[in-house]
Amino acid sequence: MRPILVTSALPYANGSPHFGHMVGAYLPADIFVRYQRMIGSDVLYICGTDDHGVANTLAAEKEGVPYKEFVDRGYAVWKRVSDLLGISFDNFSQTSRRDPHYPLSQEFFLRLLRNGRVVRRDVKQLYSPKTGRFLADRYVTGECYRCGFKEARGDECPKCGSWLEATQLRNPRSRMDPADLLELRDSWQFELDLAQFPSDPRVRAWLDGLRPRLKPNVATFVFDKMIEGEGLEPRPITRDLPWGVPLPAKDLDGRPIADAEGKVLYVWFDAPIGYISSTIEWARAHGKDWRRYWIRRRGEEGARLIHFIGKDNITFHCIVFPAMLAWQEGGGPGGQGPGPGEEYVLPDNVPANEFFNLEGRKFSKSEGWTIDIEEFVSKHGADRTRFYLTAAMPETADSDFLHREFKAKTDLLANQFGNFATRVLKFVGQYFDGRVPPSSKDWEGVRGQVEARTREWAECIEGFRFRRALDAFMGLAEDGNRFLDETAPWKLRKTDLAACGSALHGALQYLPPLSVLAEPFVPGLAAKLRAMLNLPPRSPGPLLPAETLPAGHPLGPPSVVIERL
Repeated sequence: MRPILVTSALPYANGSPHFGHMVGAYLPADIFVRYQRMIGSDVLYICGTDDHGVANTLAAEKEGVPYKEFVDRGYAVWKRVSDLLGISFDNFSQTSRRDPHYPLSQEFFLRLLRNGRVVRRDVKQLYSPKTGRFLADRYVTGECYRCGFKEARGDECPKCGSWLEATQLRNPRSRMDPADLLELRDSWQFELDLAQFPSDPRVRAWLDGLRPRLKPNVATFVFDKMIEGEGLEPRPITRDLPWGVPLPAKDLDGRPIADAEGKVLYVWFDAPIGYISSTIEWARAHGKDWRRYWIRRRGEEGARLIHFIGKDNITFHCIVFPAMLAWQEGGGPGGQGPGPGEEYVLPDNVPANEFFNLEGRKFSKSEGWTIDIEEFVSKHGADRTRFYLTAAMPETADSDFLHREFKAKTDLLANQFGNFATRVLKFVGQYFDGRVPPSSKDWEGVRGQVEARTREWAECIEGFRFRRALDAFMGLAEDGNRFLDETAPWKLRKTDLAACGSALHGALQYLPPLSVLAEPFVPGLAAKLRAMLNLPPRSPGPLLPAETLPAGHPLGPPSVVIERL
């Protein structure tokens, strides 16, 4: 069985997460990983905070806080919120942990330099006379020269999604001081020559295989917009910043890199390498081999690498990072990467989600248009929150968090799933001494429904269609309710207790499979139901045949699974 490595986009450590973040990259990954663990896959879930870059330096400088102190605080917030929502990372690291992240990032750069994929170019950069330094692109804002959006960033327009050059923005200004009159001055940077990307033979073969696996919204962006539309150009991978992975002083042959002091690797370059350094960190802590998930022998399949991201990160995960991985060939002295005959695996899929808004507007902490996740989950619970976010997930188009829908959809969970389980278990507890009654029928129809819903649920999760998988779970709950209404054991109790018990026996057979199908979405409720069924945690393995409850099996004390709001 091929190992599976799952990543979620590394969040900037400069702020607290909102539901748009969680539903875009973290909850869908967690659902997928929980499913893979259930069926016994060798799956590893890796993430961490992105601690470098201008977003972090800007925020730290505005607060007057040392950079490391600032990002450590952000890391703690992200870790706490992820734990609160039950996001089950195997390792959640930081790119500011120098070992192993810094030397690994420098090795990536040096291999690319040796292999002719990185070039040094003289450039014009915006310079701040007030601060006496060149401004990295995210220190600059201005009008997008492609669509006219007036608040474009120096590297990307949040409205049209285009990559931008800060020096070409109309009316550029410093984000630190809009009155600072910026100047164009001569400088230099290293650039990753992405123009070579589509014509590279290995990359071309990988792209041809990847395209049909991608969701349509992702494939359209990568191929129609970026590769075949705008085209790919060299992109800078160094910056003049006081915080980040330092540019190496020497190349792999020991020759000095001129004027390297004061330059760092650009954050979009070192951030995805954080997936690998986080894996190495996990492997060291558990006595495992990280290379099993990242490196393969040439010609072999290797691990499946799956990146869960929001759509604003598609370019980096479908073009930039794959280029960095593909061009690491040839071992280096003391290097950790691929040796002779080896190569990094390339992404097997990038199931990016669209944007998740709040009541028709983008989440914005600065404008007060947001929801405090910790307060919300403390009030409503992780499972109820996870259920709604999955139901509203922006899988192929933007969607919204709507308060009225939150109540309606989670009340449906309470009615169809929770109330069904409680009704059946309380009835058995009251009239059959809390034990599964015997049955005069084999209830073949129940087994057929369970198997059909389970197959649909599994196929949808494997195809990254989590909303439809949730529908399959709820569909099985509907099947159980319909069975209960049709057999009406409360009526049979008055005339035929054996037939009543037989009907309840059939109804009970829906509950173990429901606890299984619930687990990726509402793990707390799934565990609660299994305790009420007096079942241990399910061992990893095949989903079918489904678990059953034999006659005479003692049930646990029944209680309310989940209440309506």
